[in-house]
Amino acid sequence: MKWILITLLLASGLTTVSAQPDQDIEKELSTATLFSMGFNGFIAKEMPQQLIYGKALKDNNSVKIFESVMESATATPEGKAWAACGLWQKKEIDKIKVRKEYNNLPVTLLTGDILRQESLEKVIENIRLHGCKLRRSE
Repeated sequence: MKWILITLLLASGLTTVSAQPDQDIEKELSTATLFSMGFNGFIAKEMPQQLIYGKALKDNNSVKIFESVMESATATPEGKAWAACGLWQKKEIDKIKVRKEYNNLPVTLLTGDILRQESLEKVIENIRLHGCKLRRSE
């Protein structure tokens, strides 16, 4: 009986530990403050948000992570844009949905070295129509 209890405790502990990285990625993605594809700035480098997006994209639970960010009331508009990209990349375009009350929220976009803002609705529509791919040399 004692060994069964120890085994169950270890199994539940490992499940909690394996779920933690997904929650960390989701939290990081949902707090993004900038949306940008490709290399940016004078030095042409990837931004931290792009690296987080890349981690989420490679995760085994990526679709779940992206859906959670899209549905989250606390996720930033930029985080929702990244999540929409992820769902598009995973060919889950029908899951790219944003509540109407979020449509007019401004998304901060970085294109090259130019910073501008567009409504979340417009950004999401562009992602649905054209998708988004990181332009990187892999």
